[in-house]
Amino acid sequence: MKSSKHSKNNSSNQVINQRLGRRLATCLLSAVMALTFVPAYPAERASAATTTMVSQGGFTQDQLDGLAYLNEIRAKVGVGPLELDARLSQASQAHAAYYNTTQFKGRTAHEEGPGTPGFTGVRAGDRGKAAGWPNTMVAEVMAFNMATTRQAIDGWLSTAYHRQIILDEEYTSVGIGLQNGTAVMNPASMKLQRDSTEARVYPYNGMKGADVGFYGFENPNPLVAFGVEHSGGIISASAGFAIDSFEASILDAQGKDVPYYSELHGNTVFLYPKDVLDGYSVYTVKFDYTLYKESQRRSKTWSFTTGKGNTMKGLSAQYDELVLNSGSKLPMQITASYDDGTFATPKTAITYSSSSPTGLKVSPDGILEGIKPGSYKITLSSGEVQGTVPVRVFERLKSKSYPSTDPAKIKDIAGRADQSAIEWALRSGIVGADANGKFRPEDSVSEAQFLIMLLRTYKIDDESYASKKKKHWAEGAYNVAKARNLLLFSSGPGKSEFRDKPINRYRAAGLIASMDGVNFDFPYAVNYVLAHNYMRGTQGNQSSMFGSNDIVTRAQAAVILMHLQSNMKQLVGAPKLVTSEEKQAEHLFPEVYIKPALGSKTLIVEFGTDGRLLVEGKFTDQASKQLEIQIDQHLDNVQTGKLLEKIPVQMDSSGHFSIASTGIYSDGILNVFLRTPEAIYAINVKRGSMNASDYSR
Repeated sequence: MKSSKHSKNNSSNQVINQRLGRRLATCLLSAVMALTFVPAYPAERASAATTTMVSQGGFTQDQLDGLAYLNEIRAKVGVGPLELDARLSQASQAHAAYYNTTQFKGRTAHEEGPGTPGFTGVRAGDRGKAAGWPNTMVAEVMAFNMATTRQAIDGWLSTAYHRQIILDEEYTSVGIGLQNGTAVMNPASMKLQRDSTEARVYPYNGMKGADVGFYGFENPNPLVAFGVEHSGGIISASAGFAIDSFEASILDAQGKDVPYYSELHGNTVFLYPKDVLDGYSVYTVKFDYTLYKESQRRSKTWSFTTGKGNTMKGLSAQYDELVLNSGSKLPMQITASYDDGTFATPKTAITYSSSSPTGLKVSPDGILEGIKPGSYKITLSSGEVQGTVPVRVFERLKSKSYPSTDPAKIKDIAGRADQSAIEWALRSGIVGADANGKFRPEDSVSEAQFLIMLLRTYKIDDESYASKKKKHWAEGAYNVAKARNLLLFSSGPGKSEFRDKPINRYRAAGLIASMDGVNFDFPYAVNYVLAHNYMRGTQGNQSSMFGSNDIVTRAQAAVILMHLQSNMKQLVGAPKLVTSEEKQAEHLFPEVYIKPALGSKTLIVEFGTDGRLLVEGKFTDQASKQLEIQIDQHLDNVQTGKLLEKIPVQMDSSGHFSIASTGIYSDGILNVFLRTPEAIYAINVKRGSMNASDYSR
């Protein structure tokens, strides 16, 4: 499985920058980050603000106001004040002006190009030194379309990595620049002085007006790692030393746990609540942590109050159009939309009403019941907010029991790995044998054959839907498919000949997904059937391991359909409205079914149902070295959880190793790390499964 660097990773396997002990480069590494922030008022006001500043002791009023505001926040957090430095401010102002003039044309926002007009240094450290600062230990944060530095500070405090920089206790001096809406801040220090062990937190204890949400307005965007577009307001805790491990809990005003994503970033832990927080509400955080090279567990508990919350604007169901069969029920899953652009399960009561209760009933808790075939509407209400959902009720399909074939009389299935599935298909009447008593398991299956097998899996009498003079031998099955809007490749213009051509797994997935009440195109259908366990991939549970191009054989069709009928209990159909891509299922926790070959950087972890863990890998660049495997509990991502075990690993001359854990774990998911001098390679694994990653790709 392909893996990427931590800040951009969207899977559960990651390469994490090595921690650097007491002296971390976190802030200097973070100094190459830029914040793109949407101002609260038009950019014209931001431009005008820079022309009305007055000079006071060599500094503008905006710089002095910004410094006072930042130091006020730092004091409440528990870190020392910054001194406004003329040299650093010169560098900040110059870089803000440079950005406005040059816009970098492909360079990052924090870099200047030698030889370009206004150039004062490639990086922040170079620019600070050129202005007279004695070293290059200069960090930098930027924001755009800002009216004041104070506004920029509020923006930086609402983010993760920029907040980490401006609240870092290491810094003692700062430069502040604001030019035509571009804000630049350059914190710096003369010498290293991070040595506190107490966690410094933000929102700070007793704070009022804390952010309810974070919407990804940071570059790099930390939410990319979790595959989400927004979170609750970011909660952070920093120490003077690297944090080695931690546990945290967030409680709302009612004492309920608030689920969150988390990230360990050197000496700082970031907690990202999974949902936007409630407005004007008290939240309590408990944070237990261990510092690098310490065994002592430290703890901090604090509370803060949020500011104004978001406002509900609309209500909708799980899909834009719902479908169900006559005589069946369907629970509605309601989503509320809010004025900050987010969507979440509503926290207020919802009332429901049907446009025709005699055809479609809806219970007080939102369960639909199809009475008569037809098209209806359900109205959703919460206070003054309303929404409507179209619902289609399909007629009851005619059923039939198909004659069974005795598997014992079939000559060519004994001893096969898929024998039980073939026997199930024969006994169910889904398939039969040829005149010679053979099943022919390796013969390919056409689209028409697979459609008929699929309908007969649910005992549907496809023949009763055919005309007396058939235009195609599977006409009845195709009439059912048309009435139910099932996704078939042959339904496209000029593609009718594909009815009798072999079907691949990609097209089989599209057909199966459309039976279950969604109208996805084929690529999204693959993700859907994987997420709902309607089909399994050939190598693993990710779409890249699905085997989309593999032709379905008779034996494979039996395996697919036996697995399907145990998970999808009825055939429904697809709505007429295309299901939005945004309604796709969440990413699956990664799993591989077949142990991959060992590449130059490969890590494979097997977590048995008995709680034992096997770890194997090959890292050719680590040949003959003594390394370490670390095993942690898993909460929300690979950097969260209690340390369970550390195991020494001796790589052989080719860089290969294979070990078994000494412990037996009761956890459902474990985080496994291979520590090397250059990087930490991380992977997650679920109990009873295997996961693998090739980091050389």
